[in-house]
Amino acid sequence: MRVIRRWAPYVALSLALAVAAGYGWYRMSDTGKGWRYEERLETFCGGLIPYEESAGFTGKDDGRLSREHRASQFEGDFDMCAVASLDLSIGRVLDTAPNGDSPDIFERLDEVPGDAPPLPLGGGWRGYTDLDNTAVVLACDNKPGAVVVTAGDGSVDDSDDTYDARDTERARGVAELVAATAVKAADDWDCDAKAGERIPRPAAVAERSSRFDATGTCEGIPLRDQDYVHWIMDSPASGTAPLERCVLGETKADAVTLFEFEAAFGPFAKRLHTDDPVGDRFKRDAGGSEGSYWATARCPGDGPRAVFRVDPTEFAHIDKSADAFAEKALAVFAERRAEQHGCTDLTLPPASS
Repeated sequence: MRVIRRWAPYVALSLALAVAAGYGWYRMSDTGKGWRYEERLETFCGGLIPYEESAGFTGKDDGRLSREHRASQFEGDFDMCAVASLDLSIGRVLDTAPNGDSPDIFERLDEVPGDAPPLPLGGGWRGYTDLDNTAVVLACDNKPGAVVVTAGDGSVDDSDDTYDARDTERARGVAELVAATAVKAADDWDCDAKAGERIPRPAAVAERSSRFDATGTCEGIPLRDQDYVHWIMDSPASGTAPLERCVLGETKADAVTLFEFEAAFGPFAKRLHTDDPVGDRFKRDAGGSEGSYWATARCPGDGPRAVFRVDPTEFAHIDKSADAFAEKALAVFAERRAEQHGCTDLTLPPASS
């Protein structure tokens, strides 16, 4: 005798409703959103993007993780991806990368310089931010290389040169994301590196000031008798920023830059050694002419020699006096930056350059 189970359709319906409810919860609830976001991060950008630090920018919306690119090269690995409005580059670079054969990561280092000299991150991290761009470098103790992570913030309004407290707090969040990504990338590359601590809120970016008020990266440059230099921009000098700058300018009809001084360390120096945008200057340890000079030094924990350079802009009139000033100024800049970073074997341009 056949038994009709009248409750069977109700069981099937209940199961269907439960599945639908579960799927709806997975799609709509905060917990489900977090699970989906975590699942996406497992494969996104090589699995190198940290959950907590990135969630503050994406709102755990996995749709805001985009534009992945990965390249494996004999001199290291390179990843590039977008986290919300942040454009991240992640490089694992060997010190032995040959000159003239630049890996992709070098093309991304300081690709779009900010309007002001970079600020050291602090917190024991080797890094910088200019509120537009942020970078962290982790040197490997167990192999000749380093991990470098950079982020460009596409949310910054380049038409507005003022920054408020919200920008500096956001810059700290970007720096924490970059630092945490660097730690994951170092682990991925079996790179034993020392991480820092919590990153403090950065100071406001440098503004133009009198040439007599240099207290940071421009300090010591002989400016007292350089009447054509009307203003400077510098940032706090440190032994931890892998990129430092000092800017000299004049004000006539407009404020224009005359000379730019730069100190580059680790991967930032290696970029210049491998991919000099103006030729093959940095194949020699020092040299220059006509207001453009460079020097190099050996720095602890770095494979490539640090590069210290000064370059005039198109607004600078380079005569014999300005040329002599640039060479002398670079020597002071390089000596101070090398000393603070613990560098040795500083090689300056010969007097005949």
